[in-house]
Amino acid sequence: MMTRATPWIIALLISVLANGAMLGLTLHRVSDGPRFQPAEHRQPAGVRGDGFSLRGFLAGLPPEYRDDAMERMRESRDDVIARVETVHAAQANVEAVLQREPFDADAVRQALAELRQARGEMEVEVEDAVLDIIAALPPEGRLQALQAGLQSDRMRHRRPPHHESQRRGPRPG
Repeated sequence: MMTRATPWIIALLISVLANGAMLGLTLHRVSDGPRFQPAEHRQPAGVRGDGFSLRGFLAGLPPEYRDDAMERMRESRDDVIARVETVHAAQANVEAVLQREPFDADAVRQALAELRQARGEMEVEVEDAVLDIIAALPPEGRLQALQAGLQSDRMRHRRPPHHESQRRGPRPG
C-alpha cells in the first residue's frame, strides 16, 4: 500500500545507499586499494596516473626528514579535517537543494559552486602542507620523494602487499 510517505522513504533509502557507496569508494581510493577498471581503460605502463599519492610521498622521504614531515602533517591535520567537514556540509547542501520543490536551477548552480570552492580550499590546505615539507628538503631528497608520490599513484591498480592474496608465509603477529 502506498502512502504519502512512501516516495520519501524510497528517496531516503536511495540517498543512504548512494552515500554508503560514495563512502566505500572514497575509503577504497584513500587506502590505495586496487582499481577496478577494465584493462583497456588503464593507462599504459610508465604513464603518469591521475594524481599524487601522499602516502607514497611520505614513504619516499629520506629517513632523516621523515619524522619532521610526519609532525608537519599532524600539525595541519586539524585544518584539513575542518576543510573536509566543510566539503561534507556543501555536499549535503547540494543534496538538499536538489530535492527542493519547486526545482530551482540557479540555487543548484550556487550550491555546486560552493561545493567546488570548498573542494578547492581543501586541496589548497593539503598542498600547502606538502609544500612546507618539500621546502625543507634538499634537492635530491625532494626529487626522490616526489617520484615516490607519483610512482605510488601509478601503481595503485596493483594490489598493495598487505592484501592477503599476495602475502607469503604465515601472517605476522
